[in-house]
Amino acid sequence: MDQDKTDLTNFLLPRPPSAAGGRQGQKRHIVALHWDNIDPRMVATQAEVFRHLGYTITQTCLNKLSHGVFLDRTLAEMGEDDLVLCMDIDCFPTNREIVEHAFDVAEAGGLIGCAQVSMHIDPMRIFTAPCFLALSRRTWDGLGRPSFRPDAKGDVGQGVHDAALAAGVKVEYIRPWACALPKWNLANHMFYGIGTFYRGGVFHLYESRNSPYAFLFYAVAEDVLAGRETDILALCRKTMKLYAFERPITKWVRFKIRQKKFLKKYILSRK
Repeated sequence: MDQDKTDLTNFLLPRPPSAAGGRQGQKRHIVALHWDNIDPRMVATQAEVFRHLGYTITQTCLNKLSHGVFLDRTLAEMGEDDLVLCMDIDCFPTNREIVEHAFDVAEAGGLIGCAQVSMHIDPMRIFTAPCFLALSRRTWDGLGRPSFRPDAKGDVGQGVHDAALAAGVKVEYIRPWACALPKWNLANHMFYGIGTFYRGGVFHLYESRNSPYAFLFYAVAEDVLAGRETDILALCRKTMKLYAFERPITKWVRFKIRQKKFLKKYILSRK
């Protein structure tokens, strides 16, 4: 989704509603960005989960706006004592405690987020990803306002994480402990992927746009709203059954597309 050359001055983001925090005048912001290619049901479900847990999330829909630019602008517009919890649109907490803990870490001057790696850059370097990431405006200012934009060294938010480490800021990683469809190696520690459950209570679907596995997002959200424990093994079994059919079909479709392009190119070259 990122286009890191987007000029942040071209966009006016809505002011998010926020709740009072620990300090007088301090506000807590919970924000997420999405484009209009995301299923509206997913957007509504995320908001409903946060509402159920007692929070309001500001979900901004701006097509072609880079995630990194959005977060830079969000932090810059916050009050100097404010805290922010950055979310991906296909991610949500499964309990209130993890949200409160994230804000506590941020208020204490730390950085907390779900552990990920940039497979296309350095699969052995773990960072706190802004699918669920909290920090304070003061911490960000103290680091020199590093950009959330991706670059040659890291993915979205990785520059902020690296700056925090270099400055001696306390960094807390929320590590995955289960996932429905393993896909990526977390620096040889464990695997995560489609439908990942993070320790403490965070669920992230991943690759949510037109995903055949979106049912995971709604199933876990339904459990949170109903106050019941998720049967993770049952979801894993259902996912793997679908994968057994979906994967070969997807590969066949991709092959046919490539074949069609090749034949078109070959015919044109013969004219």
